[in-house]
Amino acid sequence: MTKDDVKERFEELLREHPPLTRIEELFNKALSSGSMDYESDLEQNYRLAKIIYHAILCTMADQWQPVTRVNKEASRNLQNLFQQFKT
Repeated sequence: MTKDDVKERFEELLREHPPLTRIEELFNKALSSGSMDYESDLEQNYRLAKIIYHAILCTMADQWQPVTRVNKEASRNLQNLFQQFKT
């Protein structure tokens, strides 16, 4: 497989499973669930938004995690690489 092939498959995956749509769905579920008392939170910062966003991203990551040991190792290697680029 070439880089262009991988890019094409990745773009197809994003079109078939648009992450922003899923993020919005999960966000709306979070707000309507009653699991967070956001009305009592008087802080005007990003605390609650970050909590919700973190939960959403973790949920999405769990749903898309690799199945095989080899693929999990490949994913961990990429995650380690990405950690080097933290800003």
